[in-house]
Amino acid sequence: MSLDQVQLDPYLLARIYTQPIVPGKNSPAPKVQEAPPKVKFLGENQKNITLLIQNESEAYLNDELFNLLTNILNACKLGMQDIALVNISQYPAMPFTAWQTAVPMKQCVLFGISPASLGLETFPTYQVMQVSGCQLLYSDAFFDISQDKALKGKLWTGLKQLLNV
Repeated sequence: MSLDQVQLDPYLLARIYTQPIVPGKNSPAPKVQEAPPKVKFLGENQKNITLLIQNESEAYLNDELFNLLTNILNACKLGMQDIALVNISQYPAMPFTAWQTAVPMKQCVLFGISPASLGLETFPTYQVMQVSGCQLLYSDAFFDISQDKALKGKLWTGLKQLLNV
């Protein structure tokens, strides 16, 4: 590939060249407010319920974990049309407020994602907290829950509080 064929994103160029490259009048570049990234999620998010997972090995969940998720949703009288399942491993270092902008949410479950990694204060697992106008439930990782019946019970108790089931 020759250097004549290299194409750089204008956003990247603006980040590289913060000062003018042509001598002359120095005028500060206007601050551009970064728009939240377009976040891909599974589901239709009709009820603004967001489930955040972190899975580097798959797009979302493997078949076994996906079946567990659909069983949990059915028990809560919900379906995939009601939620947004988001794999945050594709969007590193995004604070919770950016997630709220990118994915409309009234309720959110963090599966194995520490609140501190999203810029939030730490709080106990399986207790519903109010954060920036959103009810938040911090839970163990989905894989761990699938392997442990006691964790399934704790998740069910937390979901009943969060979703008023």
